Amino acid sequence: MKNNILWAFLFFAFTAKSQNQRFIYDVQYKKDSTSHILTKENYILDIIKNDVLYYTRDFFVADSLISNNIPFPKDIKLNTSNIISHQIGNNSFDEYDLFENTVLKLQTSSSQNWKLTEEKKQIKNITLQKATTYWGGRNWIAWFTPEIPLQEGPYKFHGLPGLIVEIYDTKNNYKFELVKIIQINQIVNNQFITMSKQMSIPVTWEKYKETKLKYYASPISFIRNGAPTGKNDQFYLNDGTIVNAGNLKEINQNLRNNIKKYNNPIELDKAIQYP
Repeated sequence: MKNNILWAFLFFAFTAKSQNQRFIYDVQYKKDSTSHILTKENYILDIIKNDVLYYTRDFFVADSLISNNIPFPKDIKLNTSNIISHQIGNNSFDEYDLFENTVLKLQTSSSQNWKLTEEKKQIKNITLQKATTYWGGRNWIAWFTPEIPLQEGPYKFHGLPGLIVEIYDTKNNYKFELVKIIQINQIVNNQFITMSKQMSIPVTWEKYKETKLKYYASPISFIRNGAPTGKNDQFYLNDGTIVNAGNLKEINQNLRNNIKKYNNPIELDKAIQYP
């Protein structure tokens, strides 16, 4: 665990009365469950009074770029991420799935049946306690601290008697680790998240799967319907790739291969079964 979290815990003692906190997690995960390659990203958990919002740090960067009229760099990945929100003490979640030019809004109910253990570990003067659960098709181990009395954590993990500091599945597909805590003195509306919510389309789980399968059937057709075309009917992917009549079939097949290969969601029991 990184040293800056230790200072963050000490700092938290002076800011615990504040209702507005930002928790930053390092998230390591396997896009492909059959590979040993890990992807690493930062995710943000904002707790503003009773509202809880979880999103990739790229959305935070995107908001700054929008505010300053700066084009998005290619390493900003906004089209394959989720925004998750809920109310403290509530098991209902709003999940906004961004992929390509579409935002799908799912309303789900999620809770974990935690088993608390007596096992503890010490990070300097901070005590973490171990808990386990089977959820989303995976076995999870969590380390939480009652010293931060917030029953929240990354993604949809919540319900323990203290903030979840670290959580990982037993097959090492996903690991979330708290690395920093920031007091939010001034609440600023994230324009990118607001726009994403405004353009979202509410769907049922069946409609969600149907849309994903439609996308898989012909990614290029799906993307082209929402992308402006230019000279010779060519258009661009989000990574800057130019698609035209000469490479359309190859790129379409590559996208299909990637969709099927990188199909290792946190909630494994909700993985789409692509043909």
